[in-house]
Amino acid sequence: MALATVLPAAYAESDEPVSAAKAKTKTKELAPIPALLAEATYLTRKKPNLKAKYYGFIRSASWCVPCQVFVPQLLKDYSKMKSAKMELILLGQEEEAVVKKYMKDHDYDIPGVMPSELGTVPGLSYEGLGYPSMCIVDAEGNFIASNGGTNMMQWRDILKEHKKKLMKEKREARARKGE
Repeated sequence: MALATVLPAAYAESDEPVSAAKAKTKTKELAPIPALLAEATYLTRKKPNLKAKYYGFIRSASWCVPCQVFVPQLLKDYSKMKSAKMELILLGQEEEAVVKKYMKDHDYDIPGVMPSELGTVPGLSYEGLGYPSMCIVDAEGNFIASNGGTNMMQWRDILKEHKKKLMKEKREARARKGE
């Protein structure tokens, strides 16, 4: 079984060669998730913050009654997420026109994109989750957590625990260097 690989545009196969300097510059500027997002076409005028440290990808659908309850609650925290360096992005789960209408009808003021625009997103996993659900990854595409329903509201605690884990790993690395 072949694994799908998504590379930043600078490394994509094409008929025209991409200079090493151009490819190097592009990868220095953008981590894997921002690189994917930079190339996408969005369903709304809202574009994601490509300098965020974390990305929350929401799966939601117009036919999903729990989505219509929990996603608006989550969106109330959007400004708090942005101050925590987290960007929220809705991944369309239906036909594009339906997703656009759904976002407009519910005043979803977040970036929305069809999964086909992104291809394989590193770290994204919704295993065992229904709708609505959110997967949080860092800018490098490392999986942090995924939750569904009311558990999506725990994003602050998830980021807090993740940051604690990173600090602990840094302390341990420094301690190992000192040995």
